[in-house]
Amino acid sequence: MNADAEPADLLRVEALSKRFGKTTVFSDVSFAVARGNLVSLVGPSGVGKTTLLHVIAGLQEADGGAVRHIGREGEKPSAILVFQDYVLFPNMTVFQNIAFGLKARGLSKAAIRDKVMPMLGYFHLEDRQNSYPAQLSGGQKQRVAIARAMILEPSLLLLDEPFANLDRNLKMETALFIRSTQRAFGITTICVTHDLQEALAMSDRIGVMLGGSLRQYAPPLEVYRHPADLETARFLGPLNRITAPLTDLLGLPSCWMRPEALRLEPDPDGSGTVTAVHFAGHYLACTVRILDRDLIVYALDASCEPGDRVSLAASPHYPPIFHCPSTEESCV
Repeated sequence: MNADAEPADLLRVEALSKRFGKTTVFSDVSFAVARGNLVSLVGPSGVGKTTLLHVIAGLQEADGGAVRHIGREGEKPSAILVFQDYVLFPNMTVFQNIAFGLKARGLSKAAIRDKVMPMLGYFHLEDRQNSYPAQLSGGQKQRVAIARAMILEPSLLLLDEPFANLDRNLKMETALFIRSTQRAFGITTICVTHDLQEALAMSDRIGVMLGGSLRQYAPPLEVYRHPADLETARFLGPLNRITAPLTDLLGLPSCWMRPEALRLEPDPDGSGTVTAVHFAGHYLACTVRILDRDLIVYALDASCEPGDRVSLAASPHYPPIFHCPSTEESCV
């Protein structure tokens, strides 16, 4: 990233570091968030994503570096954090929870109602406005928490693990709803999550945190297809190592490839044998034994079963993730 952030940036994180005692959580983290963008910070549990979000929110102090919230002239910067467990007031109805911040600002009952009712409609909560949090599903609680934050029109919305308390079948639906809501309201948003698929689907930029550092910060497709290093590539999904003699068979250089970069075809004279097929929802993950190697190949239909002979080819639409040096030992 260039040292000089673009004029459209709303937030700049500059060489940020945080320690707990002698343990370094993260160090030298730098990135900029453009106004109106949705950014996701991803990484395994315990990597410091939530701590970084708390530092950005002002809930914790950094041990080094700075967070700069850049407002337009006359604009008062504000950031609101939506916690992982939502922190709804249990003795307040949905309407009262969403209206809480407006009431604290001293708005009249009529003004509050004029603001809350459209928000209830947008978040599909009209029929739940008199319900209490204990009567809501996890997805409904989350929508109430986000609506309560957005109604205050913050310049920056911070989401801490928004998919953590949701059923798996609701995660992608929620990710797309967060994206459409963020665009509709035009609120710059930073989300931390370990749900990679949802983050890739909804974000303008992805930041990958590994080993106490921000390894890569780029648009989702660039991060996935052109990862900064092999550890980042592995975090983003399975890889196949292609080395001799597979290179000659597939017509490829020594490289690492994603499972979707290979295609298999049933072939009684093929050099590969399917050893396992796992249904993964939108695709089938096939393990193919070929030239004493096991490769993972994604297929869209059940064209083969364990024991079937197949041939493999590289898809021209998915280039290798990394090219390896000439020696197999260095392709690790």
